[in-house]
Amino acid sequence: MWRLIIILLLIVSWRAPASADGLEPETGLLPTSAKQAFVMDAQLPPEFWHALDDRSYIAITGFFVGEKTFAAGGQSLMNRPDRVCSIYDSSVCFDVHPFYTSSVPQILLSGFVMLDGSNAVTFGIDSGYSSSKLKISPSLLLGLSKRWFVSEKRDAHFILEASGWLGQSVSHEPCLDRFNRPYYCGNLSAWSDFTYNARPTNLYFKLWYEKVF
Repeated sequence: MWRLIIILLLIVSWRAPASADGLEPETGLLPTSAKQAFVMDAQLPPEFWHALDDRSYIAITGFFVGEKTFAAGGQSLMNRPDRVCSIYDSSVCFDVHPFYTSSVPQILLSGFVMLDGSNAVTFGIDSGYSSSKLKISPSLLLGLSKRWFVSEKRDAHFILEASGWLGQSVSHEPCLDRFNRPYYCGNLSAWSDFTYNARPTNLYFKLWYEKVF
């Protein structure tokens, strides 16, 4: 017999646009949710109810190696520039690839620890990045997920999640022309016209409701 599951989702994100499915931000490179780990007992045969109440385990949900794309706050920050031309004069072009090259790639990893059937801790690690003109400090993803059944039938539940990438900083350094005038290396615009977020901390709050009919 088929069961119908109704899902309602509310996501409140700071500096994080929601994607089409509402699960992660469009520019997110790794999962920040443990929602898929919360199994509703009403979807299982009755003899398996409560079987997961005391089960604990760890799961890796995402892995990213940044070679041509740099990340900050768990999201895509910028693509590595190679040969760029001035936004003021397209005939003025330079190869800036060496300025954004590091011997160690940026590595991101995410996962969760299932404490029991209704509680989980989400985690993530960003190794950061260091090149001549761009430095991204390491950061951590930390979060909590909590599930409440609505009734003893275990056919409906709420899941509340809060998580965020914390402790990251971004620093750009200008390029200089022969007159020692500073420029942003990414498009050779005047340094005074270039702005960026030096503290890209992204926080996520998600509320899920599911019911089986």
